[in-house]
Amino acid sequence: MDYSQYTDKSTAVKEYMVDVSDGVSLKIIDFTPPNIIQEKPVVVFVAGWISLISGWKNVLKVLTANHRVIYLESREKQSSIVPDLKKASFSIERLKLDIGEIIKKILPPSEKFVLAGSSLGASAILEYCGSEKRKPLSAVLIGPNTEFRFPRILGTIIPSMHPSLFFTVKPVIKWYLRNFKLDKKNSREQIEKYENTLDCADPYKLKANALAIKNYSIWDHIDNINVPCLVIGATTDTLHGTENIKRLMKIIPKSVYLELESNMETHSEKAGHLIVEYIQGDAQFKANHF
Repeated sequence: MDYSQYTDKSTAVKEYMVDVSDGVSLKIIDFTPPNIIQEKPVVVFVAGWISLISGWKNVLKVLTANHRVIYLESREKQSSIVPDLKKASFSIERLKLDIGEIIKKILPPSEKFVLAGSSLGASAILEYCGSEKRKPLSAVLIGPNTEFRFPRILGTIIPSMHPSLFFTVKPVIKWYLRNFKLDKKNSREQIEKYENTLDCADPYKLKANALAIKNYSIWDHIDNINVPCLVIGATTDTLHGTENIKRLMKIIPKSVYLELESNMETHSEKAGHLIVEYIQGDAQFKANHF
């Protein structure tokens, strides 16, 4: 794949697969800018549910100019290799374990790192921060999902539906997202992005993942998160409710919250620069935003 839109031409980019403990292989895109200094932490980026890397190109272009970035494609995505779908888990707990195992395999114990991610990826990051011993310096959570509650109609259809019929019901899922979960008037780019991710999804992994997370609630899993966190929300993003995100802040004592205008803005270069400022501990960060 050509990554010229995602980073500077002088940045070294490597694609490779990493095996985790249950036999699943996960795709890594490793961006290493030239002359990177050791003091700068590595950014491990975990995107949201079935998200495509193309949705993050503007953020990645900024991040990879300043840090080595390890972009982890989680197991529900098309790129993963799953030898036996019936035996593989797609739960948040398993996604959390994947993050820990990837970090252990790729980053030496002395290497400092930051976790960043969105939606489902941000939920897995929170689980990781709440339980794993090797903590990141900080975490950046973009539109974290605090719970997954499927509408009754999908909760009925998904368990009984064979994955091969996904393409038949996909228009219904798109219709539901457009009319009940997304802002048709102000977030057309977000609608196009999510519809594109559905078009590229692996229906077998999608069903397994949907069943594994359909009743997930983060409130049942974490108490206190002592890792400093930047939480980014969006005013017009109805898919990732800001009210639950604000509730989340109460159990992350070392957290700051920024609300951008839209989902499109949370995927923009502006968001990338905010993340870099936060990671680097820019003295002007709080002065500029609070």
